[in-house]
Amino acid sequence: MAVALTLGTSHVVMAQQDAKQPIQRVIVTGSNIKRAVDEETSSPVQVIGKAEIAAIGAATVKDVLDTLTSNTGALSDLGGGNSFASGASGISLRNLGKNSTLTLLNGRRVANYGLADGGQETFVNIDSMPSEIIERIEILLDGASAVYGSDAVAGVVNIITKKDFQGVMAAASVRQSLLKSVINRDKTASLTFGKGDLEADGYNFFGHFEAYHREPYTDREIMPAAPAWYKQYVNPSFGVKSTYSYPGNYVDRYPAVYPANPALAGKTFNTPVAGCTDIEDGTCRFDQWGRAGIHAEAKRYNFFGSGHMKLGGNRSAFSEVTLGKTTTTYFNTPPLMQYTGTPQTWYNSSEGKLNTYTEPKLPVGHPNNPYSFPVALRYRYADDVNMFKSVAEAKQYRVMVGLEGSDYGWDWNTAVGAMGSKVENNIHGARHAARYTQAVLSGEYKFGGVNSPELLNSMFPNLLFGGETKQVFVDFKATRELMQLGGGKLALAVGGDFRTDSFDAYVSDNIGHGEIVGYGSINVTGSRHISAAFAELNAPLTKELEVNGAVRVDKVGATDLSVVPKLGARYQVAKRVLLRGTIANGFRAPNVAETGKVELSAFRNSNVDPKRCAAANQLYAILKEGNTIDKADALTARDLGCSVSFASSTKGNPDLEPEKSRSFNFGIVIDPLDNLSVTLDYYRIERRNEIGTKSTSQVLANEDRLPGSVQRLGVTANDQRLSARAKELSGKDIQFPVGPISAIASRYENMDKTKVAGLDMEINHRWNLGASGRLVSNLKANYQLDYRKWDTVTDTFTENLAGNYELYRYQVRASSTWSNGPYKVGASFTYRPETRLYDDRYDDNHHAEGCEDQGIPTEYCRKAKDVVTDMHMSYTGIKNTTIALNLYNVFNRAPVADVRATDPPVRGRSARVSLQYIF
Repeated sequence: MAVALTLGTSHVVMAQQDAKQPIQRVIVTGSNIKRAVDEETSSPVQVIGKAEIAAIGAATVKDVLDTLTSNTGALSDLGGGNSFASGASGISLRNLGKNSTLTLLNGRRVANYGLADGGQETFVNIDSMPSEIIERIEILLDGASAVYGSDAVAGVVNIITKKDFQGVMAAASVRQSLLKSVINRDKTASLTFGKGDLEADGYNFFGHFEAYHREPYTDREIMPAAPAWYKQYVNPSFGVKSTYSYPGNYVDRYPAVYPANPALAGKTFNTPVAGCTDIEDGTCRFDQWGRAGIHAEAKRYNFFGSGHMKLGGNRSAFSEVTLGKTTTTYFNTPPLMQYTGTPQTWYNSSEGKLNTYTEPKLPVGHPNNPYSFPVALRYRYADDVNMFKSVAEAKQYRVMVGLEGSDYGWDWNTAVGAMGSKVENNIHGARHAARYTQAVLSGEYKFGGVNSPELLNSMFPNLLFGGETKQVFVDFKATRELMQLGGGKLALAVGGDFRTDSFDAYVSDNIGHGEIVGYGSINVTGSRHISAAFAELNAPLTKELEVNGAVRVDKVGATDLSVVPKLGARYQVAKRVLLRGTIANGFRAPNVAETGKVELSAFRNSNVDPKRCAAANQLYAILKEGNTIDKADALTARDLGCSVSFASSTKGNPDLEPEKSRSFNFGIVIDPLDNLSVTLDYYRIERRNEIGTKSTSQVLANEDRLPGSVQRLGVTANDQRLSARAKELSGKDIQFPVGPISAIASRYENMDKTKVAGLDMEINHRWNLGASGRLVSNLKANYQLDYRKWDTVTDTFTENLAGNYELYRYQVRASSTWSNGPYKVGASFTYRPETRLYDDRYDDNHHAEGCEDQGIPTEYCRKAKDVVTDMHMSYTGIKNTTIALNLYNVFNRAPVADVRATDPPVRGRSARVSLQYIF
């Protein structure tokens, strides 16, 4: 570990220790026992030091962790606008989920985000952590529940900050796309101040404040940069102004019997509303792309403070304060008036029933209806476009004080603290069913006219999704050497901790009472006590063989005791060859969002309905060849079968058992040269008792085998209208065989299993070039041999999913940095291979036949390989000053074609300029 920890590189390299100097011993992630800094442990630990963080040009913790080849399936705040956990980012190792990766700050837990992703998955929001103060990040790629308790199933990410700081340091950076000025714009600023030398003065305290701002952009601004394949196969209407406009279009059909003009009877019409200023192809238009944007605005403010004071007698006191505030704003297009005849359904949790709502037509006599029959108006509520947005504001804290020292041969450490996170997500844009209908039908709302803010807020009220986590903890641990063995001292660590945590999730009353069209609800209340005791032994039996073991006993809430062991060993085969391995049990205790008083109702979006998708694709193929309205209806028809949304309700289960896992690791470390290190580790994790509900695709694919699992409406008037129009155009009678899905109901169960296996490799090389400087190179790679989930319908494991959509078979990242005096120049590249387009065998829509049915060419029925090259350089020749430049995507590679992408991908080349000054 010597090189990794003292020089800030990314891995552990064996080094010789000067015999005249005392051996430095430190706590390494994955163990409670101090060990020499030049020792490889029995578990694989990757280290990203401050030099590598600087080379990455990271503005956030997420920027750093995104470079891990083992980080898969993570959450980004950019893509979380429609999730229960809007405004947060989380990490997932080994494709096992965010709640199976334990995130630590300086070796201790931090509060989970105040909202659970999907209403279930609790995780740490890494956006709330400061990045400029990080000394290194240690990533334990091994199960560690025997050391840390619940959640450490796939691994542990330990973010380690500076221990002390003296003086004042200011830093700032700006990032900008070189493709288009509005893309990838962000800026950071930080200030660090500290006083006191711990050795000379007996104390040190410091504080660090940093701010981050990511600027938003609209789809219209990036339209020239959107790839052709996206416009052709994903969203053919991208860039086309909407016919749902302001003041709108009358789009309907004359009655079958129309005495006023029998020649018009039964015919469709499309008439712009008088006063429209933007007419194309005979229809009134609205540029929704000038409002919509995939790049959410983010403002973040983080503070980290630390203090240490010597108390005498080998004892000292310490404290830490972490504060964070993040605000993420998602800008939405103004809502529509869209008559389809299809009822919208959502679950009313307060009354335990499904609510339905159908958009009205303008009735006869309405001041905005010039016809003698009810008429459908395609309209956009663009009175005040700035009111329609979602703002997720989160506040997070951790405060703790502690003591540490050495007494009677024991090194001990204890701390007490409190932590928490509170999130409020305020949303504007959804209809209040009753007030909206009353305002429309009564004529109170003036279409295309002037309407008061009070009326608009009544029709589209503020919605609140909120949540709060709290935890109070006390912990203690002690280590000592017991006796001399053949290879060194037998070391022991013992300790325990006690925590009380709570989680509350809530919604505004208008959501809870089912008043808002299409909106699910979440209400969770619960708390629990968590107590644990642990012990760990490290036995160097000989100079070549070291064995270590750990055991931990946890009592989490009402669940049974979890006794979790781990056994590891390292064997020095030769001077330059080391073998290592571990076998460990792990667990994840069910959280309050799963076991508490839970009422979760939601919408499951963008699903393929296997009973309607074939007909939907046939209607799409016909309607897209028609007139302007037909082309818009073509996308609607396709979505009615191939991208459907429906309500779901989920209940908590107090009888849930913990998820259990068993992991195996075996690796080899080879130092063929003094300046070259190679590691290769095999891992296998089997997890059982997984908590969840049946996946949507599994339920829908087996609807006939699982009676009552899917609730459907009858074939709707809109279904019949589209079929009738398609018959007018082609003569073909294409009908939906069943009506649309309305809802699915479930509760959390211990029902699933997952097994994953793969290889992690790392190569480190250092080349001393003498007067020409030094070259440091690193390569990290992950190869996924096997990844299988549990099919709850067939009660077997799925096929191997590795290599399927977004489950990369392997990932590689390589970097190299040359330094000479004040200069540093380097480059890195990231490689991801081709993947299939489908998720699993149930995903008929993205196999070859499904692509063909949708008109997607073979070349796009996959996700091609991707290679991105970045460069960095820095200069420290000016006193107390560091100037750095990062160039991302140097060769300006276009984004890989992904016809499953929801939003238009834009990448291009971008640059970051950074400046740091120490006063």
